[in-house]
Amino acid sequence: MKNFQREELKSGITLITEKKPYFNSVSIGLWVKTGSAYEPANLNGISHFIEHLLFKGTKTRTYKDINKEIDLMGGALNAFTGTELTCLYTRVLSENYDNAINLLIDLMFNSLFLPDEVKKEKDVILQEISGVQDDPFDYSMELFHKNFYGNSSLAYPILGTAGTVGDFDRGKILDYFYLHYAPQNVVISVAGNFDHEKIAMSIDNYMDKVSGSFAKMVPPEKPDTNKNYGEFFQEKELEQAHFIIGLDGIKKTDKDYYTLEVLNTLLGGSVSSRLFQEVRENKGLAYSIYSSAAFHKFDGYVYIYAGVSPKKFELSKKLIFNIIDSLVQDTTCDEEILNAKRHIEGSFLLGMESTSYIMNNNAINEIYNNGYKSIAQILKKIDSVDRQAIKRISKQLFSAKANRNISVLGRVG
Repeated sequence: MKNFQREELKSGITLITEKKPYFNSVSIGLWVKTGSAYEPANLNGISHFIEHLLFKGTKTRTYKDINKEIDLMGGALNAFTGTELTCLYTRVLSENYDNAINLLIDLMFNSLFLPDEVKKEKDVILQEISGVQDDPFDYSMELFHKNFYGNSSLAYPILGTAGTVGDFDRGKILDYFYLHYAPQNVVISVAGNFDHEKIAMSIDNYMDKVSGSFAKMVPPEKPDTNKNYGEFFQEKELEQAHFIIGLDGIKKTDKDYYTLEVLNTLLGGSVSSRLFQEVRENKGLAYSIYSSAAFHKFDGYVYIYAGVSPKKFELSKKLIFNIIDSLVQDTTCDEEILNAKRHIEGSFLLGMESTSYIMNNNAINEIYNNGYKSIAQILKKIDSVDRQAIKRISKQLFSAKANRNISVLGRVG
């Protein structure tokens, strides 16, 4: 922890840094605590829309200037919008970190949101929305969230809908921006070779030039976390039946976070997992099958995705349920759990060789856990997971057979 620092800056931004003097790069992320889960229904997709507009010009830079500047730094500039977070991030050579900070601050807080750019980007995003239905996995995930969470904002598509996006205008965008993108709602995470004091000073200097009527932040309203269970079918002419099985999960801060990570790994999170070995390798029922655990601030879930021949849907579903039930019946052994833990630990340690991974990891810990977790602390948490813990969380989440959602895209027969 000696190279980690946290500071509340005078602008209200929270700055977290981890110095890695042996790296030649710096990764910087501006994380905003907003996403599709905090949007009202009529503004669904506006966080993602704003993310796009951040690259379209500021008070001092045109979109061409932005692209040229990041190219001259030899870096990469990107952004993403999620259910609960929006992030604008870059990775550059250490010598360019101040220019990168300047650029990110300018994009995040000085973007113009010009009416012409709003109109052009609206057309782009409408194409992006229509393209979702051309990708069976993306479409099946969108349908799954809608079926699983019903009318909750957790069911909202991150891109929004053609109806909501088509109704956006500059006034609605600015209102939402000044409400949710206030400096007090922003975490800047930096990892790599740099000086913390200089980073903090640069941010303060650039934020002094920012103007705007940002709202005083209030905690976001908790989304409805009630789930729908049962089988849901969406017919579509496809070669395969793409289906997702949704199961109960836990929130990001739950004490069993690492237990569920281990459980998910042995269920379907690796090539040696039960799902991959039984459904693909032994039975040859699916080319793509895996499980994943999603963790939110107030909720979470586990899902299993598979693409199979329509004629093999019922057989595949039965086999997957048998595998889930076997975990509830405590069929795991110490070696299987140890292998899953080693897989997670190995992936984590390899990730820590990347400034981007460190930057992301520290930001998530700050936003959800209000603190820093060292490599040693995380490895200890993973290593402490044992058979009893796996048995307990399996029964807690998977034993109620009625609490399962199956969303199917395609035709089954």
